[in-house]
Amino acid sequence: MSDQDSISTQEFNNRFEEAIQVVDGPHPERAVQLLEDLMLEASEFHVADDEIVIELRMYLGSALWRSGLHARAVKVLEAALEDAARELGWENRVTFSCAGNLCRALSGVGREKEAIRLATSTYDKRAAVFGELDNGTLNSLGHLASLHFDAGNVYKATELMASLYEKRTQAFGEHDSRTRSSKYNLTVMRAQRDNNEQDLLNLLVEYTNELGSEHPYTIGVWKHIAAMFERNGDLEEALETWLEVELKLSNAFGEVALPTLSALRRRLQVQQALGDDQAAQHLLIVKNTIARISGQ
Repeated sequence: MSDQDSISTQEFNNRFEEAIQVVDGPHPERAVQLLEDLMLEASEFHVADDEIVIELRMYLGSALWRSGLHARAVKVLEAALEDAARELGWENRVTFSCAGNLCRALSGVGREKEAIRLATSTYDKRAAVFGELDNGTLNSLGHLASLHFDAGNVYKATELMASLYEKRTQAFGEHDSRTRSSKYNLTVMRAQRDNNEQDLLNLLVEYTNELGSEHPYTIGVWKHIAAMFERNGDLEEALETWLEVELKLSNAFGEVALPTLSALRRRLQVQQALGDDQAAQHLLIVKNTIARISGQ
């Protein structure tokens, strides 16, 4: 390789790294342009590294998704996975990354059954290649559980999350953050399955004592308890609990932070349902503020 080729290759890699950083930033449409330019240059420079070209396409799909171009994103991610499976095989972690991104996109456009089929196949393949207790394999199992939960398959989701909690406890120990996350999700799923907030209340006591009252997990449990009261029509209890959530989020992030405003929105919705005429006007202001801050 000549010096000129080396410089071009280094520049190409630097621009690829820049584009990757932009994908998850506030301007994903810029990442789309950067990655599309790099795809053209990869063809011009005859980049022979299949893995780099496939990663380019995978990140392009993610950037398109975050830019709101969902249908096109799915097509790009489908092509990326097809190429990865053919050129790299299912022993390569890039192939599994492509599959995970496509699963999320399929679910996001309402193709839940396809997403679940792909996620199930991906988990089985990953477990066969890397082992059942590999961190990536366990992440795939968690993703599969979440897909079932979002699709309304609460019993199946709870079964899978219980398996994940058991495996993460075995692999990382009970107090590892990944294990705690699984326990949190399992408790939420069981509470919704059984329509019983007692497990959530027990977890709330545990997290308050061990992690503190304003830890994200503790506040998350409060939010699920409030939402359960709301679903069950216990609006007075829901209102009181959303007020507690709002206060804790305000202490943690500030009054105008998105998490705090989201809790305020839920609280005002409950007040409106309870017949508070002024809540509707305040709710509109909060919704507009959220949209402005989040750039929607």
